[in-house]
Amino acid sequence: MSATRVTTHVGDIELRRLGLGSDVVYLHSAVGEGEGLLLLDELARTFEVYAPVFPGYGESAGIEQIDDMEDVAFHLLDLFDRLHLEQPAVVGNSLGAWMAAELSVRYPDRVGALVLVNPVGLHIEGAPIKDIFGRKLDELAGDFFADDSHPMAQMMTMMTDAQPGSLPFDLVRPLVQTMAATARLAWDPYLHNPKLQKRLWRITAPTLVVRGAQDTLVPPAHAAAYVDAIADARLCEVDDAAHLLALEKPAELAALVRDFASAA
Repeated sequence: MSATRVTTHVGDIELRRLGLGSDVVYLHSAVGEGEGLLLLDELARTFEVYAPVFPGYGESAGIEQIDDMEDVAFHLLDLFDRLHLEQPAVVGNSLGAWMAAELSVRYPDRVGALVLVNPVGLHIEGAPIKDIFGRKLDELAGDFFADDSHPMAQMMTMMTDAQPGSLPFDLVRPLVQTMAATARLAWDPYLHNPKLQKRLWRITAPTLVVRGAQDTLVPPAHAAAYVDAIADARLCEVDDAAHLLALEKPAELAALVRDFASAA
């Protein structure tokens, strides 16, 4: 893996790049995963993987110039142009899946294949997405992971149980930073774009929607709505996985991406 910085119109961002083969772009979730993500290593066995860190997460600059998903789509288009990515396969996880969908409805010719993993981005009447901003970390861990022994789930529980002020700031800072960036993008309206659902028909790339069967954060109706609105999209559920499927089942997800993108 090589870690570098790329200058974009909004500022310099972090980029992780690894592997050889056809191009795959991975767009992370609201937790900002990337460093040490086993999924990237698995994908790099077959593809050349580009994993940008979105502005406001990690050391990437420019979040103050991004107000909504329209700005997100333009930022991603700028990034694709600077990296000379013509029609990569795009894999988005949760918030990243929403971003991938927003890019794909505006610039369908720039996405060769689309994999949406536990996507947010839609408002489904009677099927609200649970709150991620006002709840304790151990409660979120139960939505994020089917296996409560996962190291990140255990860390979230530990942080919940810690006495105020007892945790080193370097441990707390990334959480505060990612929540602030996510709130800027998805606080109001909460984790959706009211116009997205009626635009999904514009997506022309072969599309796979992957859902963790134990995801209790985003109801099943959301994945179904994506599949219903995108021509020829199909749904795959992964057992023993919750919302952060990309962290919990990296080998299984990589195999799905590999088979789907190769066929596409």
